[in-house]
Amino acid sequence: MVVFSILAVFHPSLVYGAISLGFLGMVNAGLFILLGFTFVGLFHLLVYVGAAVVFILFVVTMFRVVPTVEFRAKSLAVIIASLLAFSLALVFWSYSGVPVNPQSFSLQDLSNMFVENYWFPLLVTALALVTTLIEGITLARREIE
Repeated sequence: MVVFSILAVFHPSLVYGAISLGFLGMVNAGLFILLGFTFVGLFHLLVYVGAAVVFILFVVTMFRVVPTVEFRAKSLAVIIASLLAFSLALVFWSYSGVPVNPQSFSLQDLSNMFVENYWFPLLVTALALVTTLIEGITLARREIE
């Protein structure tokens, strides 16, 4: 988790930073699932990894040349990341003695809940992802010609 977060923040390429952000989101979702919060982990995986990384890559595909990122506030970023890591360590340490009761989880129940209760956000997300795919293909074909 630490390695992917460092790569996401300090990599000069936005594409590799977005890929590192995606892997960081997958590790966080796995941590939530291991802690017993399966729904939160799957929601984190769908929203933050799926949508956020795709939208970052969509913005990158709109440029002809991928811009590099210059770090002007490295010390400020390191201080903020250290404070955030310390506060998360305190939170997780305070809950380390709490017993976790894993419950059974059915993916069929989750998919039924998404289709029945959250059909509109699911449709908007699918349309956004398809639009991103079409835009990426259009830009790639334009560069070849």
